[in-house]
Amino acid sequence: MNRREFLKASGAVSLSQLWSRSAFASPAIRRVRPADPSWPSKEAWKHLNEAVGGNLIQVDFPMNACMSSSQNADCKTLFANLKNPYYIGDNPSITQTLGWVDGWATKPSVFAVAARNADDIAAAVDFARNNNLRLVVKGGGHSYQGTSNAPDSLLIWTRHMHDVTIRQDFVPGGCKSTPQRAVTVGSGTIWLQAYDAVTTKTGAYVQGGGCTTVGVAGLIQSGGFGSFSKHFVERLALFLQGRNFLASTDQQVAIKGELEFVANRAVAWDDDHLIRDFR
Repeated sequence: MNRREFLKASGAVSLSQLWSRSAFASPAIRRVRPADPSWPSKEAWKHLNEAVGGNLIQVDFPMNACMSSSQNADCKTLFANLKNPYYIGDNPSITQTLGWVDGWATKPSVFAVAARNADDIAAAVDFARNNNLRLVVKGGGHSYQGTSNAPDSLLIWTRHMHDVTIRQDFVPGGCKSTPQRAVTVGSGTIWLQAYDAVTTKTGAYVQGGGCTTVGVAGLIQSGGFGSFSKHFVERLALFLQGRNFLASTDQQVAIKGELEFVANRAVAWDDDHLIRDFR
């Protein structure tokens, strides 16, 4: 860059502080809330429940037990349960932490679809899009920022989608690579379930984390690094294939073809957003 270009660029940066941020900001997207007239009717929610095989649940908030007093028996029981990560994962309304000081406080979704299959997820996505609803996803539930829940939202809860399948001769769709051993895990799988299926029952190895209640999905999406990552690389490097949802269509996409360095051990991957299973 020459001197003239540098001065022009510097001047533009200094003047940009005088311009309104609204001139560059994208239009705000406002989702429908329960108090709005356009919030889905009881009949609409009933139709969604039918579409997901009766797996729509109205979310109860256990923290309500502590609203009147933190000393009552129900509140004390709740805080004892919050020390159990399995309790957090098995409850659609609980987040890994209850909030950050002067930042946020945990608040549950209004309804949750306890998804059992791809059709349940697609129905929930369609319903949220057609009704302009907030949509959140909870798998393992290890979100310290509470992003596995959101107030006034519809939650897709994938906890029950935890099937683990060992594949001896797997080739990613659309690829011509040499068949290799791999493991397919559902989007609600936690690492304990993956380890049990792959190592305990099969005698193979899958690269995961040290905390067994963490979801396979969240750990990989957030760049998880485990005790043996220096030797077996990070989890993302072992990704073979994922199945995700685009415009409510179940699409299976081959992301990487030849991964010769994982040919002798099982590999795993989980979701990118709304993904049914991973190989």
